[in-house]
Amino acid sequence: MRKNILLETFHSLWYKSCLLFSWIIALCFFRFRVYGRKNVPDGGGALIAANHQSYFDPPFVSVGTVLRPVHFLARQELFEVNWFFKTLISSLYTIPLERRTYDSQGLRTAIHVLKKGGLLLIFPEGGRSWNGELRLPKKGLTLIARKANVPIIPALIEGSYQAWPRRKTLPWRFYPIKIKYGSPIRVDPSVSPEQAVNMIYQSWKDLKSV
Repeated sequence: MRKNILLETFHSLWYKSCLLFSWIIALCFFRFRVYGRKNVPDGGGALIAANHQSYFDPPFVSVGTVLRPVHFLARQELFEVNWFFKTLISSLYTIPLERRTYDSQGLRTAIHVLKKGGLLLIFPEGGRSWNGELRLPKKGLTLIARKANVPIIPALIEGSYQAWPRRKTLPWRFYPIKIKYGSPIRVDPSVSPEQAVNMIYQSWKDLKSV
């Protein structure tokens, strides 16, 4: 019991240290700004649906939630890069998901996190953008939100593509990065998956003018 408490304490301190490091990098080098933070609930489960532009996106979205731990749903291949990277992302609340098959374990874990009152970040476009343009979200996230009975928080990321394009191995330039959180979207039984993803996509486009 005591060992578990110590491990949880260490894990929490490690996560907050990584968050602080990301915050310093974001502010000092990328003039980081957050808009609509009030749309992220201070408690209770919520699914954050963000567009995906670069490797900066997961830590910067986490920074934008201000100390609420954020769990990530990430493709299984990232856990197979090497031992060090697998250990690192696992320590940062990352949930592996096998995209080539129906991964019930990954989905069950994600739903459990939400039902327990956690924040879950998903990039529903299916991968980093090749050109920085928005793409229509895939419908899988609506199933998770409906099963867990939590709202979807649209999040628009701007500038991270210019800072670190997909074709570049390392960050490319110090470009201002913004995270904008939109109004929560409830996916009740009367809303079809197609309608839900269109609502998220429209919210992303609306957030461009904020």
